[in-house]
Amino acid sequence: MTTDYSRVAVSDIRNVIWDQLQSYGILNSNDYIPSASNGFTTPLCPIVPSQQVPEFNNLLPGKTYITYDILQRNTGVQWWISEEAMVMRVISRSTSQILTIINFLTDFARRYELSAADINSYAQKTSSPFKFLYCRLDSADPLQPFEDEGGFMVGDFSFVYTYTRSIDSSASNTGRYI
Repeated sequence: MTTDYSRVAVSDIRNVIWDQLQSYGILNSNDYIPSASNGFTTPLCPIVPSQQVPEFNNLLPGKTYITYDILQRNTGVQWWISEEAMVMRVISRSTSQILTIINFLTDFARRYELSAADINSYAQKTSSPFKFLYCRLDSADPLQPFEDEGGFMVGDFSFVYTYTRSIDSSASNTGRYI
């Protein structure tokens, strides 16, 4: 079996969001290079799973970053279509930076098939097994106080995306991923 089950669709989305945040001048990759004493020479991606917050804060204290969680939605009778929600929190000391990123994410995710086309265009460069069908805004709550002291604020954002993954189309047609 050659299926790579470690490859997940949210990785493609995370990578394209990071790429576009840089290309639109919203975040700068040079701001995310930890000190050389930590052994890093390349920038870290500031879009991290929620569990990695302590590590990110230790390496780049005070920098704006985004955490995310993924919610797998129910698969209906069209089992070849997966639907997930990406729930994100923009964490920053800057109100304007949170609002800017939330506005960007809203524009990124609100265009249904056109949003998916942006992701597919980027993912195609990495030989992704996923084809994204559409994205839609689920919710945005731009500013609220953070749970900890230190001047951080958060903005919550959530969007839904659907995708397919290459499946077995051989004579046995198991419907499993290939």
